[in-house]
Amino acid sequence: MKMVSDAALLSGRSASCVRVRSLVSVGIWGLVSILAVPGLSQPFGPPTASQKPPFAVPEDGYAVEARPGAPGSGMVVHYQSETVPWQPFNGPGLPAGLQRRLLSQSPTMGATSQITYVPAGWTERPGYDEVDNEFLVLEGDLSIGDGPNAERLSKYSYSYIPAGTLRGPIRSRQGAVLLQWIKGPPKFVAATRSRQGARTYARVRDWNQFKAAWYVGKPFPDYRTGGNFPGALHKLLRTDPDTGANTWMTFSASIPAPPSGKASNFGGGYEVHPSFEEYFFPEKSDDTVIGECLAQGETPVTYGNHTYWWRPGGIAHGGSLSRGSDKPAYTISLVRTGTPLWASYVADCSYKTGLEYRGALGWRKYDYDVPRYRPRK
Repeated sequence: MKMVSDAALLSGRSASCVRVRSLVSVGIWGLVSILAVPGLSQPFGPPTASQKPPFAVPEDGYAVEARPGAPGSGMVVHYQSETVPWQPFNGPGLPAGLQRRLLSQSPTMGATSQITYVPAGWTERPGYDEVDNEFLVLEGDLSIGDGPNAERLSKYSYSYIPAGTLRGPIRSRQGAVLLQWIKGPPKFVAATRSRQGARTYARVRDWNQFKAAWYVGKPFPDYRTGGNFPGALHKLLRTDPDTGANTWMTFSASIPAPPSGKASNFGGGYEVHPSFEEYFFPEKSDDTVIGECLAQGETPVTYGNHTYWWRPGGIAHGGSLSRGSDKPAYTISLVRTGTPLWASYVADCSYKTGLEYRGALGWRKYDYDVPRYRPRK
């Protein structure tokens, strides 16, 4: 394993607009492996409060890794996820009949993000998965277990099953389409009890978007100094009790209006995250564009309905290339991070000048001193 230079990070097209469907207008990036980049000499000085993540960030591995694909720099985008071809989805112990659209895959541990097709009448015995299994039902029905305590999942139902955790038989009466995350090569083990040491306490059962209320503020965690985005609507699906990894949904709406002259939620700059940020847009009424600071230069990427993307930790996004819809629009996003969500801000893709959000006091420039994350070979 060795560090690679900026110029050799990952190949990609130059500032051509890469079409990508997406769910939320808030961006988050990442690239693997922590590398502190000292702030270059600037006339602004340090921030008034630390902008660094208030938690330990892994130096490599799932939470911060880059993934191969376009547009490059470890970022993977599928503007139309429906165009990704179906392929058989097999694994030791898995009943036949499943198919998947492979959206992205870990180059180091085989973890996948995928859209999974479950045929009508498909059944799997009681047992457990050797790796974490997390999914959101996009269409159809799925049941887990028997009797009054069974999970009966329908559209926008969510379930998280930690590795080794026993669950009852899985069935689909009419068939289902899932947005699914599998944290390693899939392997099912028929069993009558959980594997020793399984994180059964981290299980999330039968969460449904239509039964959960949107809210502003808590219980959604604080993710930047100075306060979170005002008025943002969230539904928190999961916070991992061990790693702090988050899965949540966000609702945003926009109405075209003349420029207000006020700084945006990014302070007119770009947002940076220590972890990967993974998005899927179950519903998005119109396209938006986000500027991404990739190795080939700042690149405008288009996101729309059913867009998927994986942005590794450390990639700044936002800036002057970003734009929303020119008509009233709304977005429902499904978002995941590998650590607690945290954001810092930079003035441009050079990462030299930071932007500190101070709530009612507004934004202030400082010498950017937050560690950045770069992909490894």
